[in-house]
Amino acid sequence: ELFYQLALMKFNGVTMAMLGNEGVDVMAVIGQMLQFEEDLNSSHPKKITVKVSKTNIDLARQATTCLAEKAPMLEEYFSIKFEKRQVQTVQKKAIRTLFLTGLPVLLDGHSPQPHALPIFLLRLATEVNWKEEQPCFEGICRELASFYAEAPSDNTAFLEMEQDDSNNNNGKGNMELVGEKAKRYIQHILFPGISFLLVPSKQNFSDGAMLKLANLSSLYKVFEQL
Repeated sequence: ELFYQLALMKFNGVTMAMLGNEGVDVMAVIGQMLQFEEDLNSSHPKKITVKVSKTNIDLARQATTCLAEKAPMLEEYFSIKFEKRQVQTVQKKAIRTLFLTGLPVLLDGHSPQPHALPIFLLRLATEVNWKEEQPCFEGICRELASFYAEAPSDNTAFLEMEQDDSNNNNGKGNMELVGEKAKRYIQHILFPGISFLLVPSKQNFSDGAMLKLANLSSLYKVFEQL
């Protein structure tokens, strides 16, 4: 919810951060993600292939074409920058492909997680209603929010948990799933952002996501009566 509100607030005026290493090949990362998901859901989940199937290449190409068509609008209003470049394939064939080269800075000190980028690009192409203006802008903000809200991945937390479980004789292993990197991110970036920038909605209170502890105006009235 915080990043959704930030995306709305900074509409058509957000700072852009340029990606290093000349950006990310959109079609390549989407295709690899689709293939990885397919391999995980197959009857042989341990067999992870490097080569992307023709079906997944076609799906990645369709998503990339959609993003290329919407690139000018995405850059102008959301600071999501795409560039077409000529690259050389393994067969020494020159082709033009789409690269993601810039992303918006929604919260100072925060960078979205690289492992969530492929699904963000795919959902940006397939889950946004591009035909109607208001649902389109809302959908883009929602996808940005989901992408930016992804917590830092810290594999050491899972490795330590597995090690504790294997060495545990009493069945009381360390079940802490959040690593130190994620803890620092939550404590020093996310929580301050929530406390200063988030405007809670009625739904946040009704669904139990937030709890009102005190009302300053009511407290002032109490002090005035003393």
